[in-house]
Order: sequence, then structure tokens, then C-alpha cells
Amino acid sequence: MELGVFHGGRSVGTVALRARSFSVLREVRTESWLGVVHHWQGIGTESRAAMPSLAFEVLGAINAVTEAFQDNKGSQGVSQKLAYGHGGVSRSVLAGRAMVSDRLRLDRQDWAKTNAAHS
Repeated sequence: MELGVFHGGRSVGTVALRARSFSVLREVRTESWLGVVHHWQGIGTESRAAMPSLAFEVLGAINAVTEAFQDNKGSQGVSQKLAYGHGGVSRSVLAGRAMVSDRLRLDRQDWAKTNAAHS
């Protein structure tokens, strides 16, 4: 499922929630993109928090996973705020360059503690 992120009546990004074999694994993958001019305004944190909230509180997920390039301080910071923990690394190619991403994992219990602290 992909959703648009809007701020001030304008589209500024997207968030996504994906799963395979969800009925068995109870795990989702979250993804997001936010236009660079909208970074550092709290929009990314708010929109990314909506995905685990939906996954855990509505769909009954046990885990959520995401990835962030190691040099993407904004995405890394938002993931840390939302209590994602390190779950390994992956490598990919972007514009002909090898890129390293952190695999990040969030379980339902950590989300509940973090969500309660921010409520």
C-alpha cells in the first residue's frame, strides 16, 4: 500500500507498507520518500510513524523492517526516533556506485513503548 504525504495542501512525499506472506510472518516492510526541501520539518517523522502504527495497531504485525543508506542522516535519525534497531546491512547499486544500507528492525513491544512516550 502506498500513500501520499501532504503538507499545506501539497504533495511532498510518499510512504509505503508492504508485506509478503503476512498471514504467516506478521512482518511488514516500510518505505518512504520525502522531497528534500521538506526535510528537517518533522514531516518525515510524522508520516513514517503512521506506517508502524497502522501495522501494529490495526493489522496485528509483529515486526516492521526498513532500510536506510548509511550516509542518509535524516532517515537514520527518524528511524532511531521511532525505535528501529540495527538488523544488518545490505548493498545495492545507485547511479553506478556501490551503496551500503542499514537494515533496521522494529518490534511491536518497542513500538508500544516509543509510541506511549510520544503520546
